[in-house]
Amino acid sequence: MNNTATSKIRARVIDAAWFRKTVNCMAACPVHTNAQGYIAAIAAGDFDSAYDIARGPNPFVNICARICGHPCETACRRGVHDAPISIRALKRAAVDFAAGGRRSGGTLQRHKRQNKKVAVVGAGPGGVTAAHDLALLGYDVTLFEASDQLGGMLYHGVPEYRLPREVLAAEIDGLLDTGIEVRKNTRIGDQISFSDLRRDYKAVFLAIGAQKGRQLRIDGVEADGVINGIEFLLNVSLGYKVDLGKKVIVVGGGNVAMDVARTAAREAGVEFNSEPSYAVAMDIARSAMHMGAAEVHLVCLESVDEMPAHEDEVLEARKEGVVVHNSLGPTKVIVENGKCQGLRVIKVASVFDENGRFAPKFIDGSEMDISCDSILLAVGQQPELGFLGEENKLDLTPSGFVKAKKDTMETNIPGVYVGGDVCFGARTAIEAIADARRAASAIHTFLSGQTLDEEVVAKPRLTPLPMHKMPDLYDRIPREEVPTLPIDRRTGVTEVEVGYTRDQAMHEASRCLTCNKSPVLDSSKCVLCGGCVDICPFGCIKFVSVGRLDGDTRVENLAQLRHGTSIEDMANQSPDSGDRWFAMVKDEEKCTRCALCVERCPVGALWMGEFQEVADARV
Repeated sequence: MNNTATSKIRARVIDAAWFRKTVNCMAACPVHTNAQGYIAAIAAGDFDSAYDIARGPNPFVNICARICGHPCETACRRGVHDAPISIRALKRAAVDFAAGGRRSGGTLQRHKRQNKKVAVVGAGPGGVTAAHDLALLGYDVTLFEASDQLGGMLYHGVPEYRLPREVLAAEIDGLLDTGIEVRKNTRIGDQISFSDLRRDYKAVFLAIGAQKGRQLRIDGVEADGVINGIEFLLNVSLGYKVDLGKKVIVVGGGNVAMDVARTAAREAGVEFNSEPSYAVAMDIARSAMHMGAAEVHLVCLESVDEMPAHEDEVLEARKEGVVVHNSLGPTKVIVENGKCQGLRVIKVASVFDENGRFAPKFIDGSEMDISCDSILLAVGQQPELGFLGEENKLDLTPSGFVKAKKDTMETNIPGVYVGGDVCFGARTAIEAIADARRAASAIHTFLSGQTLDEEVVAKPRLTPLPMHKMPDLYDRIPREEVPTLPIDRRTGVTEVEVGYTRDQAMHEASRCLTCNKSPVLDSSKCVLCGGCVDICPFGCIKFVSVGRLDGDTRVENLAQLRHGTSIEDMANQSPDSGDRWFAMVKDEEKCTRCALCVERCPVGALWMGEFQEVADARV
């Protein structure tokens, strides 16, 4: 909020939508997991309830507990004050300590059989989620997978030391144990045409990913030793040996490349130190060292602060020996006798233009050469759509991805739906899961005429909390770092992250600011004494002139309803008349839910309320 005396303050009426939006973690989650709810349960030592809450909207909860991109954590309001809650790690604690053990699937109820066939192509997180949901909705689902392994890039791209294969297999087996027919080693376009698929099934969901790596448009990329990152990852996952030499350069800046480099560092005896499409680059760098490279260098356009890789991923990779070169752009592969010998790079002046669009600019005369034995390119991916045939023309974006409506995931071909990387480029697992759940719901509507929103309605409820109290010194509790294996024990495929103990998880969960709780004002009781303003330790609450409010029509309507006048008339009221109009405003991002304002109010105009949404199941 801008606090200058004349700046406008955006005002809105407090309602269910406002409360829903202020729970930052849930609003940021692609499937709207009630993270605050399971964190509160963990803080109380109730890991069973925490697990049930976490798995409600997320069929892949046991997987996301380990590898989720955790946008909820990025949005966490606690991060404004010191450091965000370790939300993803707390989800794993719920998984690890739930007395009932791991259970697959969310809380979608089973419907009666529809007697209609639906095809799902691709057995990654999106495809498996869609197949699972559609089976529960009563459809006869066939899941087609081109390889002999289920899991998509969870299997082929995420290293085993981050995601143990037995955990992945158990999750997928549980989700598919709903009467789904699975056809492995069945590539659409080879064993069965896409036209036949459309003829034999009432609807088709494509979750084929984007496993065709983009090529850099620079001289020398056709030389021996320049390897497509996606193909490299697939070979590593299948156990094939790739000769990379002793010095490797990975081009890219995301999480997957970091995974690859870390794997190699443990295998190659590197001396450790203490420190969207880009996601593939990090895994590739880690796997490079796993294949025997003694040196792995990662080159990316972005500065340290701009890197799309998660900060903790970059930190772990550096600890394990990966050398990260920021703000460098590749210009040429140095080739001798048909074999790559190095990479010529140039310093980057800026990556994005003034509108935030990708438009890198370089510093003339700043070129330099980095020697290497091989180069792994992880600069983006594209879907392979040749299987569609000439008769099935899907509308594509200029970048070669399938166009889809974001709310339904439907394409221009009736009955054909898409999700994940094939339509949006490199996505996280949780984003692919969200796409799949929207598509399954839309397919259900398309085939049955019914909507899930009519069957399960969330009813908002605001409950007074007369005894609200935050834990002692909660605002000073430091973030509990997630335990990991010591550097010298990170060998082979042993899982690096150990996870919290029960006590550590409860301690970390106690840092949560419980954003679904908030002081609520009864303006009919307020006497404008200013006690709440004076006592707030973070300056969240202020009284301001009504003239500073920038409100929508609902704010205007409220003013007319309560006071019989408009905001404009209030603002123009002459001070000489004796009437001055003020409003109480609150900065939600600063509020820590300490409730000192409620305790201080002498007339009981402020009270603490807890916002909840209770599902009314009608199925």
